Amino acid sequence: MIDQDERTTESPTSGGTTGVGDGVLGTTLPSTGSEPRGGISSAIFAEVEQMTTNGAMSKSDAFARIAERTGRNAGTVSANYYNVARKRGGTLQSRVRKSPVGTAASRASTIGGAVTIIGRLESTMKELTNLLLVQETEIARLREQADKFEKFRAWMAKNG
Repeated sequence: MIDQDERTTESPTSGGTTGVGDGVLGTTLPSTGSEPRGGISSAIFAEVEQMTTNGAMSKSDAFARIAERTGRNAGTVSANYYNVARKRGGTLQSRVRKSPVGTAASRASTIGGAVTIIGRLESTMKELTNLLLVQETEIARLREQADKFEKFRAWMAKNG
C-alpha cells in the first residue's frame, strides 16, 4: 500500500513519475516534496469527482481506472477518495445489507433453512433405510439360490 505522504511513483503507462500538481493523477509534474500531507488523496478525490460528473462514470469504475493507471490498488484509491470526502464533510451513503445480522428476520430465515435441511435429511434417511431393507432381502434370496446351486453341483459330482 502506498503511504499518503509518498509524493512520486513510477507511472505504469508513461514510464515517468506522477505526483501532486494540477489535481489530475498521471498528468502532473514530479513532486517537489513541498505539498501538504494528503495531497495524493486530494488529487484522487478531484479526479474521481471529475470522472463521475453528471453520471459519466460510476465511482467504482473511476477507482479502477485510476488504480490501473497509477499502479495502486483500487481499494486504496477508494479509501483515499472516501477519506477526503469525510474530511470535507460530504454525506456518504451507507451500504445496505441484504439481511441484517442478528435480527429476528435473519434468525427466522436461518431456522427455517435448518428445518428444511433437517426435513430433507429425514426423508433421505427413510429412503436409505428402505433401500437397505430391499438389499437385505435380495442378499437373502441370492444366498438361498447359492445354497441350492451348491447342493445341485454336489449331486452332479456324485451322480455325474
